[in-house]
Amino acid sequence: MLSRSTVLGGLLALAGLADSKVVKTRSGKVQGDQCSTTDVNYFYSIPYANPPVGERRFAPPEPYYNSRRVINATAPAPACIQFSSLFGENTATSEDCLFLDIWAPASATPDSKLPVKVWVYGGSNEGGGISDPTYNGCFSAVDSIVVSINYRVGPLGFLALSDLGLTGNYGIMDQLLGLRWVQDNIAGFGGDPRNVLLFGQSAGAVDSFVIASLPEAPELMRAAALESGAGRDLATVDDAKDWYSEFLYAMNCTEHDLSCLRNAQVDTIQAAVAAMPSSDIITVNTALVNNGTRSSWSPLIDGKVIKEQPSTVGVRVPSIVGANTREGSIFTLGSYVTVWKGKAPSQSDYYDFLNLNFGPLAAQVNETLPLASTFNGSTLTAMEVILTQVSYQCPTYRALQKAEEKGIPVWSYRFAHEPSCAWYGQIKADYIPLLGATHTSEIPFVFNFTSSMPPPDGNCTFTKAEQAMAHDMSRAWTNMAQTGKPGDENTWPAWASKESKGVVLNDAMEVGVVDYTVCDFWGQINEGLNEYWRSSQA
Repeated sequence: MLSRSTVLGGLLALAGLADSKVVKTRSGKVQGDQCSTTDVNYFYSIPYANPPVGERRFAPPEPYYNSRRVINATAPAPACIQFSSLFGENTATSEDCLFLDIWAPASATPDSKLPVKVWVYGGSNEGGGISDPTYNGCFSAVDSIVVSINYRVGPLGFLALSDLGLTGNYGIMDQLLGLRWVQDNIAGFGGDPRNVLLFGQSAGAVDSFVIASLPEAPELMRAAALESGAGRDLATVDDAKDWYSEFLYAMNCTEHDLSCLRNAQVDTIQAAVAAMPSSDIITVNTALVNNGTRSSWSPLIDGKVIKEQPSTVGVRVPSIVGANTREGSIFTLGSYVTVWKGKAPSQSDYYDFLNLNFGPLAAQVNETLPLASTFNGSTLTAMEVILTQVSYQCPTYRALQKAEEKGIPVWSYRFAHEPSCAWYGQIKADYIPLLGATHTSEIPFVFNFTSSMPPPDGNCTFTKAEQAMAHDMSRAWTNMAQTGKPGDENTWPAWASKESKGVVLNDAMEVGVVDYTVCDFWGQINEGLNEYWRSSQA
């Protein structure tokens, strides 16, 4: 016969299990649920800011407080309004979108003090959202807390026009407010606010690099992990004025009428973005593109949120910084299909590519890297390699160099593995050999997502070797949150320019040299174009 105390103890244990799906926050009491695949609870659509609508459109986010509210945190959040087809979300969208998602081990309690990994999605700061099934935290939260922050994109997140009092960076401010929400509330989910990793990919890495360079970074995070986007130079608000004014023109608004923008319908704003000048020529990250006159929406040096050039300041916290071997293939393959209609770009197309991106230094690039001998005459290969090196590999190198100069520990990686499964639904299986280790291909490994691919319900499963590598990568990111290091020196040595050691991820995560020798040349080109741009604006 069971004693009264035994029965009571069992009931209390059951109540404790039930309560692990109910957490009190400043946003209200959130009621989550458990992942069907792992012993992890999820909490979706937690508001961290007031809806950025009406007078709050094109304005800094305001913190959301409603501790008495009960939130059904089981329905996916809408994505913010999308302005991209390449990496845009096909799910529900809303201007009321400042939510975050959280995954936590079902056994976590407020005393667990688990490391916290905060994700910032990519999408060229034009698209993306936390409900994308590729960013499912059910697998990477088995040893940590995972948080994903929705933020405004496109003009709603980054429009900067001084004449209208718009300084841009609203998407960055969203991310900063989300990080502050984590500091104030994550302990209730079992997380330790002192052990937070900010990690992002592509535009998410650009934004995370910016945040990691801000003076407040050490207060918000212990470390960062920057996948394919760190180290780039930013334009100023003045630099970007001409291009952003094209949006104002497309909106048929004047330079002195902010109400025209704030009262516009969302579909009108999307149509205006689509009507802005564009080119079929592939762009890479140079001063001639990234100055805001030919590029798209991005963080800007505004003198308020971002006061200094992040690439000059460098990260202020220990960081993982890396890129993939064939970042550019997904972009060149897209143009191969849509622009060149299945034919290789002509030599004239290649020269247009060089001239747009390198301007007065195009001839120097062409002479130093001859098409015939360097790329075996393939214009498609040349564009892919140059895009990979200029936009990803070499900004990564500059970020590593700046951190070393400042005495901030950093760790480098090169992701060289061709996944055996598609990781996005838009990627067809027969495209994978053409893409290789392309842009975004490391994401499922970082999230330890290895089955039912492409998500959410595909029928492909990673090989055992890939599963092991996914486990190792996910664990390294957790270690970074917990200790400020991805592993010991034998597993992943800290980066130093003298040896350039890190990890190379091919068939496994192995220590090796991460080669940045090509970046000496591209560094000269980068500085030359920066100087050319500065002198042209004088």
